[in-house]
Amino acid sequence: MHEAELVMERLNFVLPEFVRLSWVSDHAREIWEPRIEQTAKAWLEIEWLSVVVGIRSCGVTMVSPAQFIAKAGEWAKHGLYAIPMDIQELSAHSNSNLSAGTVHSRPFLFRVVLGTPKSLQTFGTAWDTGNLPEIASLLGNPPCCAEFSRQVWEEQGLIDTTWPMAVATAAQRGEPRCVEVTGSSEVNTLWRWLGIRAIPHLPCSFNCEQSAALGKEFVEVGRKAGYVNEMDWLLEILSWPAEWSALHGIAEIKTPILKVSTRTDSTPWKYVVRRIADTYPLEGAQGLNFPYQLQFRLHLTNSRGFQRGLENSII
Repeated sequence: MHEAELVMERLNFVLPEFVRLSWVSDHAREIWEPRIEQTAKAWLEIEWLSVVVGIRSCGVTMVSPAQFIAKAGEWAKHGLYAIPMDIQELSAHSNSNLSAGTVHSRPFLFRVVLGTPKSLQTFGTAWDTGNLPEIASLLGNPPCCAEFSRQVWEEQGLIDTTWPMAVATAAQRGEPRCVEVTGSSEVNTLWRWLGIRAIPHLPCSFNCEQSAALGKEFVEVGRKAGYVNEMDWLLEILSWPAEWSALHGIAEIKTPILKVSTRTDSTPWKYVVRRIADTYPLEGAQGLNFPYQLQFRLHLTNSRGFQRGLENSII
């Protein structure tokens, strides 16, 4: 692949935020939709519990107005307090596991930062002065990932880090504008639009060792908090193959059980990132194209029915 193909060529428009889902089958939805919802809810708890156990000084999470009131007392019992940072409006098709409030008849959530009074004071100063390295440090983000995000958002002006993250990974490069990557499940962020993730930040690559180590700590926090099934589902989902593609401002994330459509940077060409993996769910779709797999069938002579017929004929 030519180096020029690794640089994302962009158009001068950005679509409004949206998230839409389409399942590969009713059976896959029946099995995995409740699991995904439970896992995403568990992640919201893990985000602030990680501050309680000292993995990081501050944490950012999303809460509805009702939850902000209900959670304040619980946070205070652990010595944590929350300050709203901004309001996130939700589109009509946004995937959210929270009961949002409404402003001007549009649903919204609060994005809040949690921490001790001292850490919140430090965070507030860093936020007001735009001290991004200090903010990243308080949130527990690895320095390499913090610098990567700064370059992608500030210098390159991108809104989606997926393509530069893939390019930064030790990747196999095949067809034009297509990158194949591997890496730890904990660093897989291709499910983040559904709230499925093992790390709270956007990593610098799919094989960032610091992010992988941090992800293992977050998963352990979840297990100790009683979310054993949810953490098993999380790691299973993140271990599957997935394909992210971008064209004309729309990203499609194809997985074995569903497809996510959302916004990304607008491009005149199609850019593709394929996360290669060996595991695959029983409920996954069958197909010839990535990330789908074919269910291999036994040859007739190896089938149980054929073997039983041989046994009967012998008898």
